[in-house]
Parts: sequence; structure tokens; C-alpha cells
Amino acid sequence: MNEENLYTNVKNRICDLIFNGTYPEGERIPSERILAETLDVSRVTVRKSLELLESDHLIVREVGSGTRVCFHNYGTASSMDMIVLIAPAKNPFFAEFIAHFQTYAEQEGSMLLYVEKPHMESLENCLYRLYKRGLQNTAVWLEDLPVDMEKLKRLRALGMNMVFFDTDKGLPFADCVALANEKAVRALCEKLRERGCRDIRYAGWDRRDIYSIARREEACLKETGKEEVFLHLPWEYRHNGSDFVLNYLKEYKGALPDAIVCGDRENAAAVSYALRRLKLTQIQVAGIDDFPEARRHHVITYRQNLEESVKQIFNCLAVQNQKQAEWKARLCQVEGTLSCY
Repeated sequence: MNEENLYTNVKNRICDLIFNGTYPEGERIPSERILAETLDVSRVTVRKSLELLESDHLIVREVGSGTRVCFHNYGTASSMDMIVLIAPAKNPFFAEFIAHFQTYAEQEGSMLLYVEKPHMESLENCLYRLYKRGLQNTAVWLEDLPVDMEKLKRLRALGMNMVFFDTDKGLPFADCVALANEKAVRALCEKLRERGCRDIRYAGWDRRDIYSIARREEACLKETGKEEVFLHLPWEYRHNGSDFVLNYLKEYKGALPDAIVCGDRENAAAVSYALRRLKLTQIQVAGIDDFPEARRHHVITYRQNLEESVKQIFNCLAVQNQKQAEWKARLCQVEGTLSCY
């Protein structure tokens, strides 16, 4: 191994210790002598490796005080030749989303590397593995994955550029791109009122820890003046909720609403199917995101502008690369379009 590779290798071993929290932010790391003994390298090699870390703004070396770990919430200049997309392949939205992503990547001269959302490791560990392979520009479709904000902070300090899609959970260490949920729900409710619906209720998933679910539910309750939702579908039924909705409506004892706003395409498909089975077609259904049966079932939908969302993801990554120390994370809300069948 040549000297340059040796210095980089030792630097990466110290980065491992920073990422896993052995060397926390603000704390002193061991002396050059102890590091040399621990890592089984010379003090000269340690010194050169620390210089690399210092140039990356990961450590501060103070005469008489030692060397401290120092995090900065900066963007990092890197190559955008390869963009990594971490996303859930089983999401019905996935095929359309990745098709737009691939097309835009080609237009920008970037290669797209797709990684299925991790199941056996944390998102942050997956991101760190990508970082160690020199892949520093990543878009993450979080869906229901948890986020360790402390590790996300470490990833940003190490030099990982990140954009999160359909959530705000990356802030302040990643830009976020999401649907303008309040505008989407308002547009659906306004169209329902135009059609004479007065009692408008909401149906959505029971996972309020997921950004889009929580925001759409909150927006609908605010828009309609209701205090509670009409129907919460259990998250475990997300790939087949029709029977659950059908049984719920069969057993429902109260007065049924004039219209039901659904949080996404799966909710809308399940609700419209159940209403047709029960011959309750006088109840109007509206939902965020289109689905194949929407036109046939006369469901009002609000389509996300995926092309614009992907464009904003790339723009956010470019800004992180360009602005670096001047970069500040932001939430970019993208408007969609109303489709009335």
C-alpha cells in the first residue's frame, strides 16, 4: 500500500470511530502516540491522516489542548456523476418515481444507483457504507424507516450530501422535498364542496409518525373542522386494505358522510371499492395520488408532480455541492394537479 492510500485508510478508520460515536462531537481524540499504537501505524502516518481530517473540517487541532472532534453542518463538494436513490421497491408509487428519476439523471449526465430501503441494518449505517465507497450524493425515500438524528448529523459532518423525499425528518441535516400537502387537501375539499358535499370526512393510515400521513390528516381535520378522522386503516393492511374497509363500513353505526378524502391511492382504492360493493355510490371519494380505477369509479384525485419533485431533489444536491459552508437545509414543497373524473 502506497503512503497516500495508507493515510486515507487510517483516516477512514478514525472516521469509523467518529461515526459510531466512540469519538463524540466536541470531545478530544487520543494523542498521536496512542492512535499510532491503537491503529498499529507510525506517528507520521497518524499525523498525515489527521491533516486530512482537519482539511475536511472534522477535527480541530489546538496547541496545548489536543485534537477535538468538530462537526459542521455544511454541504460538501463532490462528483455528481453517480446519484444514489434509496427507496422502497414495494411502494405502488415506486415504478413511476424511479422512471422519472432515471430520466432526469440521464438528462443531467448522472448515473443512478438504486438501493432498496434497508431491512437488516439502519438507514444511517447503509448511508455510511455508501459514503465509505465514495458515494456522497444520496436521495432517500424514507417511507416508514426510523431516523437517528445524531447519526444523520455525523453523516453530514463526514461529508454526505442528502435529500429526503416525502418527509421533513431530514431537517436540519438534509434538504427535504415533499408534496404541498395542505394545498392538496384544500383543493380536494374545495372540489367536493363544489359538488354539493357538506359532510366531508377523512380516511388514512394509522401511522402518524410518517410525515405525509400526519400532514394530510391534520390538513383535512383543519379544512373540514372535524375533531377526529372517519377511518384509520392499520398500516399492516397497506397492500390490501379493501376487506378491512368493507367490514368497517358494514359495522359502522353512525351517519355516513357525503364524501371521504383519502390520504393516498391505496386508501382511495380500498374505500371506493368498498363503497361500490355496498352500493353506497352516492358517497363521493377523493384522494391524493391517482390509481388505475380512479376514472372508472369517478374518484377525484390530486396527482403529485413527480417530474418537478425529482428536479428539486437534483437541485438540492447541486446546491449542497456548490454552496458548501453557506448551505442551509430547507423543505421544498411541490404542488400537484387536480384530476376530476
